[in-house]
Amino acid sequence: MKKKFYGALLLGSLFLAGGMVSCSDYDDDINSLNERVDALEKTVAELQKAIEAGAVITNVQSTENGVTVTLSDGKTFEVKNGTNGTNGVDGVDGKPGSVVTIDDEGYWCIDGVRQTDGQGNPYKAQGEQGPAGEQGPAGEQGPAGEQGPAGVDGKDGCWYMPNEDGYWHKQYYNEEGTVVDEKTENSWTDTIKKDVVTVVYDSENGRLLISNAEGMQEGEVLVIETWSELKSLAVIPYVIDKETSLPVVSFYNIVKDGEVLESTDATAHFRLNPNNANIKDWEWSIIDRKAIVRADGDNVNDLLAINEYYRADGEMVVTLKSKKSIADLNSDEIAIFALNGTNTANGNNIASDYAKVTSDDLTNFAIVNASLGHEYAFTNPYPTEKPAEPAEDPKTARLDAQLVYSDPVGIDLKDLVWTWAKDLNAGISVGVTLEDLNIDGLTYEFSKPEKYLGSDGTTNQQEFVNLDGSIVTVNDYTTAAIGRTPIFLAKALVNGTVVATGYIKLDIVESAPAADKEDEVLTVACGTINYQKLDAISANTKVNALAWQVVNQFYSKYGLTAETFHDNYNEPTASDIKTETGVVLTNKWWTNGTATSSDAATIDIDPATVKVVDLLGKEREATITFTSKNKKVYPNVVVKFTYTISDDITFPALNNDYLVAGEENMVEVKGRIENGTWTMISGIKEHFKDYLSTYKLASNHVNMYAELPLRVEDEDPFLVQHGAEIVLNGEDEVILAKKQDIQLTEPLTTAHRDYLVYFHIVLANGEQQTMKYKVRFSTPFEVSINEVELKTLASPTTADLAKAIVIKGVANEVIYEKGALVAKKAEAYAITNANYFGMVYGLSGSDSDSWESFGNRLTISNTDDPATTTVNEKGQITWNNEGAILQNDKIATSEVTVTAGTIAVIKATGKVTVLSSENSKN
Repeated sequence: MKKKFYGALLLGSLFLAGGMVSCSDYDDDINSLNERVDALEKTVAELQKAIEAGAVITNVQSTENGVTVTLSDGKTFEVKNGTNGTNGVDGVDGKPGSVVTIDDEGYWCIDGVRQTDGQGNPYKAQGEQGPAGEQGPAGEQGPAGEQGPAGVDGKDGCWYMPNEDGYWHKQYYNEEGTVVDEKTENSWTDTIKKDVVTVVYDSENGRLLISNAEGMQEGEVLVIETWSELKSLAVIPYVIDKETSLPVVSFYNIVKDGEVLESTDATAHFRLNPNNANIKDWEWSIIDRKAIVRADGDNVNDLLAINEYYRADGEMVVTLKSKKSIADLNSDEIAIFALNGTNTANGNNIASDYAKVTSDDLTNFAIVNASLGHEYAFTNPYPTEKPAEPAEDPKTARLDAQLVYSDPVGIDLKDLVWTWAKDLNAGISVGVTLEDLNIDGLTYEFSKPEKYLGSDGTTNQQEFVNLDGSIVTVNDYTTAAIGRTPIFLAKALVNGTVVATGYIKLDIVESAPAADKEDEVLTVACGTINYQKLDAISANTKVNALAWQVVNQFYSKYGLTAETFHDNYNEPTASDIKTETGVVLTNKWWTNGTATSSDAATIDIDPATVKVVDLLGKEREATITFTSKNKKVYPNVVVKFTYTISDDITFPALNNDYLVAGEENMVEVKGRIENGTWTMISGIKEHFKDYLSTYKLASNHVNMYAELPLRVEDEDPFLVQHGAEIVLNGEDEVILAKKQDIQLTEPLTTAHRDYLVYFHIVLANGEQQTMKYKVRFSTPFEVSINEVELKTLASPTTADLAKAIVIKGVANEVIYEKGALVAKKAEAYAITNANYFGMVYGLSGSDSDSWESFGNRLTISNTDDPATTTVNEKGQITWNNEGAILQNDKIATSEVTVTAGTIAVIKATGKVTVLSSENSKN
């Protein structure tokens, strides 16, 4: 950290600012200044402590008197404004500080405004060095207007960094690949608000730079490192392989002659420890392996490559490329990888856990007509062979696009091509292109065959057109070109290797055909519909309707009548068109034509089948479409009903009488007598206000019940709830929750165990609305051990630990002491036999250095050998002194594990004192 405070300089500032001052004034100013310095140092120290503990900066924003830094742990730190100019006196109040940050596109901004050099070029925050090879285009202009260094393979020519000296520094790679650093004349501290604090959050390099804060000198810059040392990293399992339970990354490989030319990108996410760990000063690589399932195997050579890595939402995100096919793996083998990092500063090495790699090899491709759209492009790919000569009659031959002879712009063949991945074809009219897969390195080349005859068998169609790159134009725009059908060869290449070819045939026309008219959309806005107020379709209750007035306005706009409408449009597929389950559109427009019915079309929604929960609050639409027979004259007509479904449900309230103080929505359970035995069980209805007796289900809601999910992945993907169940107590009834109990299926081994319960309300369509609350099972028994004393005498002495055990119930009442039940108290828990409490005893030493020899002479009988140890002998502690005079009291710890029926296993400890020979005289 660059931070210095000099008393002499502070003293000089005070004299310069105020001239002659009295001693008291001087003392006051010095004290005030020291307080500001101390306040800043305290803020910085606390901020650094939080960062060292793993906190991440989540926000840096201007406030009324400076800048506030917010961390992921919820703590905020305010850096207040400092000196006004150079006078070194009280800070300026009431002015927000300046914040320097990096925007989403990687450029520096001050208070949200991008910073630029003298030529108006924005300041890039991060540079990237391209691979060795061809020289890229010239780099960005420098801040003073000089030309920046040449870019490397198209990467950024230069970038900028706010430096500790208060100035922007331009940086770039030289020819040797070394970063060059040049100081500019522009100061990041010299903002339009010169009298306020400026804070730079350099998220690219993990630094916080502060200037002109309260307690700082003019020109001073304080630097705080915001990254911690990386200790470990682990794969975050977004997708899990069912066979191996490993996280999975998946690729599509573009393969030609057995070689992977390129692949799709796959993303792997890693959890950092700590969250704010530095990942920039590390060299990252991939450890590739193949493995027989559940056993390591040989290395896989060069399977994956790192494309890029970055930090996002508290994770390290790595995008990967596949470099090798894994199609040759045996059926019992899998490909796995781990991320490996080496710290460039200290050489430390860290590797993540393994993840599984899967990939599909794509080997079969064709070029299709992109101008047709996905619906039609795949039905008839461009031919791979040159069309036969002479050419077919242009009126019947396939023509892929039209070119107006007089158009000086021409037609771009790149707009007519996609590369179809035939391996992924799901049918003759559906397919996936390499463009859909975002394949890097996909390019196209176009060429014009020298000769191609027209339909007359003599005229070379190629003589009428020019090809410049991918642009086709007509020679001299002559009318003689009209009706000609030149062809062009298209090649699709992935990283320079041809993967598909196709011939494109153009039709040269006199003028562009009239465009199809855009669809006429008649929208009926239904607004928000409360699910609880829906009636069944059978009740003939419409939600909304298309009015005949709107239909007549459409007729008038296009000069149509009911009769001519039928002549120029195709009939919809049916009069009742279901656009989604539970929504019915009734079309009377086509059948009636005119206003002989009350509505032209209606929408009805059935609460028993319509989907609600997943689409709550989202606008939906249902449509009836009339297709025009001549789209250049009459548009398609789309009747669109828009609606949103709400469900204003109110869940029953939890019973405040049973909620645990300080916990959110948690009911505590200690059990009840069930079939003559105390059981850890509780009725679900007791958890809610008025035992659910006064709660009424809303209309279209038919039931409610509690569920104890095994896994709670939306809360914690690793949380598995075991040891409890929800059962139905008695006969089924309409409201299941009123008859449900939650109970433990295994004893408690801790003071309590918590479960997350889903409380569902069932809709008429079978979906569920859900609230969550927690149930805490707490042991009803508390165990303690009274202190035991043993004297040191000539012969062994004993004490009965069993009689030192005290067990209390829910109300802190004693139900077991002195080796026996307290009858009336125990009966309240249906306990009539002391053997209900099974006990295992033990001893340990509090002084480990001397316990071994001492403990050999301090023993306790137990249940290890029930055949030779009677009930009365259990828990007998014996101290056998062998003749020496014990000079000091010795302390041991008594232990007991109490098994309370099937309810709980409770452990407790107590104190055992072996009195010295002297103290044993009393």
